[in-house]
Amino acid sequence: MDTATVERLAEDLASEDPAIRDERAYGQLASALSDGSLSRDQRHWLGEQMVERLSHSASHARSFAALILAVLASTWSSEDGPWPDRWTDAVLTWWPAEQDLRGYAEPVGWVHAVAHGADAVGTLGAVGLAPTGRLLAIIGERLTAPTDFVWRDQEDDRVAAAVVAILLGDGSAGLQPLLAPIAAMFATGQPGPVPPAASNSMHTLRSLYVALGNTVVHPETGEPVAISHAAELQRHIAATLQPTTPWLFSAAVGSVG
Repeated sequence: MDTATVERLAEDLASEDPAIRDERAYGQLASALSDGSLSRDQRHWLGEQMVERLSHSASHARSFAALILAVLASTWSSEDGPWPDRWTDAVLTWWPAEQDLRGYAEPVGWVHAVAHGADAVGTLGAVGLAPTGRLLAIIGERLTAPTDFVWRDQEDDRVAAAVVAILLGDGSAGLQPLLAPIAAMFATGQPGPVPPAASNSMHTLRSLYVALGNTVVHPETGEPVAISHAAELQRHIAATLQPTTPWLFSAAVGSVG
């Protein structure tokens, strides 16, 4: 792909028109990254542009930048050189602090910062480009960040999928960095309406619990796989959820670890 086209598509990735942004810019860039149509220099240039885009004034522009960084991470090879740690730092700084948590919003279409950030974080873990504990801790930070917005467009499933991807990238990983801050948040609960962050966390952990009990799709190969120590992880999830649903989970389900 010629450089002028790459630059135009990168610019269009910030468009408010979903037909231009989603169908044209993202689709063509993702395909070019996946099929090797971009040179090493183009890939590095695009990554730098997307890192800068994470501070864009428009939330959809920030969100789609993270999605392109996810594709870059997924397709990164030794020919590209070392993965820039500051790209990881930029994603992990932006995502838990992002305030616009809408999924689909007219007229701009998909904003989906939670889902796209989850895709980036999960991919970094699946391909081993960032420490597992750090990634799980960032997911816990995203889940427990104060918000007035309850996710409604399967963000909880996408975050759960990110955790699964991280676990597949590190077969010995536990969930303590993720579950500890959630358990601490649940411990402060008071009678009355459930705070949005608590609802989002509950929904995500339930989705993760179901995923761990089944064969899942490997995010890199597309093949069906199972997580070897899934039953132990499920016990830790149930123990974390138990205070929120004492009429469902027994207090003897297990302990966080």
